[in-house]
Amino acid sequence: MSRSLLLLLGRHSVQSLVPATLISQIESLLENHKIQHAADLADQERRRQLYGGVNIDEAEAEQLQYIYQRIGFQCFRETLFEDAGKHLFEGGLDPRVLVSYYPHLRGALNTADDTINMFAGVAEHMPPESSVEDIIAANLVRNYSPHLSPNTREAPSTSELRKILLIAAEDMLEDFLRKCRTRRVLESQGEGGQTISSNREDEYAAVDTVLVKLFARSEKTRDLYALLHEPHHIVVPEVEPVLIENGQYNALCELFQQAGDHENLLDVWSKLITGEWSDEDVSDPVVTMVTYLTNLNERPDKSSTFAQITQKWALWLMHEKRAPEQGLKLLISSRSAPTRVSGKRSTRHQNNKSIPNPDFDAQSEAEDQNLLLRIREVNPAAALQYLEYLILQRRNRARGIHMEYAMACIDELIGYLQNDEGIEKLWRAKVPASTSTSTPLPFISYFASTTPDSPSKRARLKNLLFLQASGLYDVNAVKQRISSALKGDEAIKGKHKPLFSFELAILESKLGNHRAVLECLVRDVGDGVSAEAYCAVNNGPGSNGGRQVISTRVCRIIADTTEGLRGWKDVVIATAETEISNEALVQMLLEVYMSVDDEEKHSNGKISQQQLQQLQVARLLNSQGVHLDVCDVIQTFPSSWPLHLLSSFITRSCRRTLHASHEGQITKMLSLAENWEVKERTWAVLREEGFLVEEEAEGGEESQEAEAADMIVNEKIALSSLDPPSVDVFLDHKSE
Repeated sequence: MSRSLLLLLGRHSVQSLVPATLISQIESLLENHKIQHAADLADQERRRQLYGGVNIDEAEAEQLQYIYQRIGFQCFRETLFEDAGKHLFEGGLDPRVLVSYYPHLRGALNTADDTINMFAGVAEHMPPESSVEDIIAANLVRNYSPHLSPNTREAPSTSELRKILLIAAEDMLEDFLRKCRTRRVLESQGEGGQTISSNREDEYAAVDTVLVKLFARSEKTRDLYALLHEPHHIVVPEVEPVLIENGQYNALCELFQQAGDHENLLDVWSKLITGEWSDEDVSDPVVTMVTYLTNLNERPDKSSTFAQITQKWALWLMHEKRAPEQGLKLLISSRSAPTRVSGKRSTRHQNNKSIPNPDFDAQSEAEDQNLLLRIREVNPAAALQYLEYLILQRRNRARGIHMEYAMACIDELIGYLQNDEGIEKLWRAKVPASTSTSTPLPFISYFASTTPDSPSKRARLKNLLFLQASGLYDVNAVKQRISSALKGDEAIKGKHKPLFSFELAILESKLGNHRAVLECLVRDVGDGVSAEAYCAVNNGPGSNGGRQVISTRVCRIIADTTEGLRGWKDVVIATAETEISNEALVQMLLEVYMSVDDEEKHSNGKISQQQLQQLQVARLLNSQGVHLDVCDVIQTFPSSWPLHLLSSFITRSCRRTLHASHEGQITKMLSLAENWEVKERTWAVLREEGFLVEEEAEGGEESQEAEAADMIVNEKIALSSLDPPSVDVFLDHKSE
């Protein structure tokens, strides 16, 4: 308050000479448009308060703020934007007041119900226009009208000037907001992390949100990311349209990720993957999405919501034109460790053994079926891989799953054959080639080792291993599917052997048709090694009778040496077994070997097939002759075949017979010697025990029979004490 030292007394009044106050001086200068003089006077007062060494009360500080705000808005009205921003910041203006003049940046940050504390004098002298564009237009009219034609809004010169002034206004706002953010950081460090009031939080939100919009519009990407990586109060719905409009998709993703908005974040990445949007800062959106979903699925606080999100976007990725492999891996990872929503999982008994929960198993199987249906709608090829995962990894034993996988494998093989004739020719050539090798091999081993690596090769081997390992599919239906697919094939007409004879042999083994199995292997495939192994050894579970067309050892070798089949190494899904002896199967195989088809011989015009059969019979007789009867073999042996084929078999049989006879004699004599040794050891003991003989009593036959029933007789020593002692007699074989 000003003080006066001079008073003038009049008749009717008292007058005082009072010096002008600082506020009155500033307002007088502003009314005369002497803005620079007013600014100098304000700076002088500011320096006095800072460096004058006097105590400044709150009223004086608010007075200085009032002065700077008055000067700032005066500059703002006259489009002196740089000076306006500097003075408004020194006056501590609430940023929301300045942002309100930028409706294209303000958005919904300020509403009609919001209230802001201001000086009444400042509010009275604020520009009445609603936007900075209107302020610029009014200033141009005031300065240039009516000197420009046709008017100040449409004149080319003012149009360019208007753009320059708008840029200057936004630059001023950006600089003002940057200073506000810096001041906030300093204040937060001084306050030590105190709680922010709601009013200040709205102010911070306005500063950060408008800064993001300004950075995005001016393509200041580095400043934008720096703001996002610091603590902020950005209102994401406000900046989302601006970031999308200016192509700042990666910045938008960071905001969604920080806010935990999974759906919108994944939606942005999906548009980057499909090419609808592009951003250089996101080099590989597929890897980014997969990594994010994987981390989301592995979170310790994983819930059913996260699992549903992962499955939803995994299915989206499984589209053929996107990333089906990564999508399938994601889907599998989401199913490999299901979340505990209801707690109905396998429980632990007091003996620490797992007790399966049938309700959980039924629920899990229903989820598998539902996912399978959705995968099939998106990508049928991926559905086949998911079926394989259910069988190999989750050990699903549902017959429907196994049946569907079997049909899908058969259809895949048929598709390869229909699309490429070369595959069919190659597979047909493998059958005669496998029989001409110097060292006989199982057909599947020869096929796996000599066929070039290709998807069709891996598909057939995988199909064979599955048909052998599983017993939960409908064998007759699969067999019918193969037969219907080959109806038009030349194999049905007799020109070639059936192309899928090896597959048919496996199916016949599941049905227990052992003769059909052997006929397929011997006649159609020419695989005597597998046929003999099928007969000779009870080679593991997985088919009826516990017999496999592909032995367990061969399955492991093929799975280890073929790319993509390692998961099938030890897969065995056993079914009910029936018993059949090795002898019966070997006899059956011998009959198949010896039954030469005359029609086939004439059609070939060669005897190579008969010679091959003779060699196979000879090998069978030599290797499995122990299970065959000589008489039966001789009776079934064709009269036209050379007898030297039987020489080794008959010689071995006679030797075995003679060996068995001699072995029996040796065993008999050893047993006799052991009996004599026992008698020798027990003779003295029995003799010491003695015996009791009772005479016949009088009284007739009835009394004699009763006494005989009570008589005790020693069967080893039948001598009485009155008889002469017994004498041991030893035969001298040498004297004989």
